Amino acid sequence: MNIEIGAKIKQLRTALGMTQEQLGNELSVSAQAVSKWESGTTMPDIQLLPELSIIFGVSIDELFSITAESRMDRIENMIEALHFIPEKDFLDAENFLKEKAEDDKTKARSTLLLAELYSKKSAEYSEIAAKFGKEALLLNPDEKPAHNVIFDSDNGKYLDYNASNHVEIIDFYKDFLKIHPENPRTYLWLMDLLIEDGRTEEAKEYLEKMDKIEHTFRTDLYRGLIAKAECNLPAALEHWDKMTEEFNDTWLSWSSKGDCFARLCRYDEAIACYEKALEIQPAPRYMDMPEAMSFISEIKGDFEKAIEYRNFAIKMCETDWNITEGEWVDFHKREIERLREKM
Repeated sequence: MNIEIGAKIKQLRTALGMTQEQLGNELSVSAQAVSKWESGTTMPDIQLLPELSIIFGVSIDELFSITAESRMDRIENMIEALHFIPEKDFLDAENFLKEKAEDDKTKARSTLLLAELYSKKSAEYSEIAAKFGKEALLLNPDEKPAHNVIFDSDNGKYLDYNASNHVEIIDFYKDFLKIHPENPRTYLWLMDLLIEDGRTEEAKEYLEKMDKIEHTFRTDLYRGLIAKAECNLPAALEHWDKMTEEFNDTWLSWSSKGDCFARLCRYDEAIACYEKALEIQPAPRYMDMPEAMSFISEIKGDFEKAIEYRNFAIKMCETDWNITEGEWVDFHKREIERLREKM
């Protein structure tokens, strides 16, 4: 880092035709200090950076040779690594991404990062809202608006059709598929919504279209999900068995089957499927399965086992992802503390 900054200072200084002594005089430091910066021996004091940027006519990011791509990398890492993003960092990232969203070269990535940044902030506020909503309800058990806050912020499910249907987002994905009909993953998002709303006949139509584009384990997965939504559990189980028979070596087929069993409260079968998936999934493995097994153990009242799975997830962060700190690890640590309080 020191060498890169030093080289940048030297490049900018010589481009202006300045000597080390002249630059030192502008900053009230010695020529020897400038020489040490340029050789990478030391770095300029942070308080001098604004003055340096003014003298050279560049931003501080440019002074540090931080490209737009590398700054977007930093923002992406911040979104993933922090539980709560400090307000100043959020505003800095927001302003930078809005600026880059006007540039055709960086528009696509910066627009996506803006969406992820706002989604992160939304999740932060939702967590805070749920906390205060629960406190408010405990203070006044008859406070209906507190229930609304809890449901809205903590993934509650309304029975009211007007509040729970997905008409608008379904229409968006239908229109999207008219433009991009060969995009198989979009069919999955659309079918999830259609099945959730009980629109199974439409889901079947889109499933057949997807299967013609790409035949994977997901074909029988969704045939089973549709059958379950139509209250035909034997047919659903048959489709899921066929899925893991045809795609026996595909870890996602076993993980998906585990999810299906978990939603049927067939917990032992779910855990067996998750363990099979973990066994055959190549590294780096995802955290979904140990998290799911921890929730299942918590539901069953086995808090020690739930903690064991959380610790396993922390170990996977280290062994599979080389991550020992940050939100990936801290999330599981918070869950362990929560589980210990329930014991």
